[in-house]
Amino acid sequence: MDLDITIHKGDAAKPVVIFIHGLGMNKDFWLDPVNTKVFARNIPMKVFAATKPGPCPAVKKIMPPSAGIIPGKITNLWSAVTDKGFNAVCWSQRRPVGPISVAIEELGYIVKKAKMVFPERSLALIGHSRGGLVARKHMEKRDPAVKALITIASPHKGSSLSRLEKYLAPLKPAVKKLLPVNVHGTANEVLKRVNELIEGNALKELLPGSDFFKDLKDAPHDDIEYLSFGGTTTKLLTVYSWKKQGNKFYPAQLLIIPDSLIKILPASIIPAEITPGRGDILVTAESAVLPWARQHFDLPANHISIVWHKKTISCTIEILENI
Repeated sequence: MDLDITIHKGDAAKPVVIFIHGLGMNKDFWLDPVNTKVFARNIPMKVFAATKPGPCPAVKKIMPPSAGIIPGKITNLWSAVTDKGFNAVCWSQRRPVGPISVAIEELGYIVKKAKMVFPERSLALIGHSRGGLVARKHMEKRDPAVKALITIASPHKGSSLSRLEKYLAPLKPAVKKLLPVNVHGTANEVLKRVNELIEGNALKELLPGSDFFKDLKDAPHDDIEYLSFGGTTTKLLTVYSWKKQGNKFYPAQLLIIPDSLIKILPASIIPAEITPGRGDILVTAESAVLPWARQHFDLPANHISIVWHKKTISCTIEILENI
């Protein structure tokens, strides 16, 4: 099978960690979070790690809106695991918005490849979003080499967001009212591209009660460590305006995307996935619970930032050190 695979060789005595990316992404989600794009390959992943800017000298009359300070490096789960000396494998799914069955078949090949490169080594599967479901489907056939299954923001009870197109339509005029004129085109393009993704058949497989979930027949095993994480923050990024005071500009919060836009919609039509405190923008915290997880953590993170949350990293490392 001709796949784009990355293999990291670490400590010969440590297990092998297989990373599985989610819908519409590729292996750079793990390998290169600073330069890759998510949400229909439209939004730079690094903007979700932006921090509030500090004051700036007033060298201009006005300052354009800012998304904050974008980091030059992100220590995410892949970099943390490999820095600890673990062996690691990831790949880019050939059809990242195709049927989940294709990704499942590819994972079977990746597992065989890992066993060839790292014979007699324990394996751990880490899946983000749909990747966690791909891992669960693989585990229907008991694989004695797999000693840990870790899912991050995976919709174990499904996600209703394939119906999101009806929620996006009212946001377009709201965007024009709230955002500065110079970013109208970008914001509308984001909504358009995300809408194209969610109207696809692949996301419909993730609806609660879909054929995929009806056919999912995995079960827990005593010799496997199970761990899951869910997010409770819907904020993707904050846009700041600038206020001049004396000889400096100071940042002031202009709006939070999408939270400021969601507030415009009637509460009755807002799904739990995009409700602050209940979801991470794509998956509810409740749905993210792996049914037989020995540990589950709800974290103040969104669907993307959860992969570099300190708790995600520390708890994952702890599991890997003990298999």
